Amino acid sequence: MTPLMKILVNVTTGFLAVILVVSPREYLKAYLITKLGDLTPKKLGRLSLNPFVHLDPIGTITFILFDFGWSRPVPTTLIKSQKSRKKLLFVSIIGPIFGIILFVIYGIISRYLKETYLYLIFYKATKWSLTYAIFSMFPIPPLDGSRFLGALLPDEYVQWYVKYEVYGILFMLGLLLVWILPLIMSPFVSFIENLTYFIINGGG
Repeated sequence: MTPLMKILVNVTTGFLAVILVVSPREYLKAYLITKLGDLTPKKLGRLSLNPFVHLDPIGTITFILFDFGWSRPVPTTLIKSQKSRKKLLFVSIIGPIFGIILFVIYGIISRYLKETYLYLIFYKATKWSLTYAIFSMFPIPPLDGSRFLGALLPDEYVQWYVKYEVYGILFMLGLLLVWILPLIMSPFVSFIENLTYFIINGGG
């Protein structure tokens, strides 16, 4: 296989793996938020399995290049009232939990695939599902950890938090540019690679 072909295979399998990681997870969160009474995701077209409404361009690239990344946050107004913030707490927990479930499902599927193009897609989807489950718990917007933190804030701090939440992506890009995020995630990525190997190969 030529170097150009290797790059092409890496990019395309990575992109398809990100879709498998992001689309079902973000759809589930949009569905839950809608069921909890906030129609914002539905109005903005996020109640969909269409991956392109969920993918973040930079987050997708970092998945392919660095083995971790993020998606577009599901919009919600649940954080604006004390009562509904308890519901947001639930949704924030479900994201990482569902990521772990996808890790197990994709890992089992990968067991029955040989060293093929399809195997590479599901291998990456397995690894990145767990990576995203862990990474999304960081308290940085737009990750689930930031929503979890926001749901716990006293009322007097919520408006300030919402105001500055939009700068979370810029903050992560800054950490990425100075290589801090890759350094932080490096031990997690190694640990996750070992777990991925175990679940796919059954410890053999």
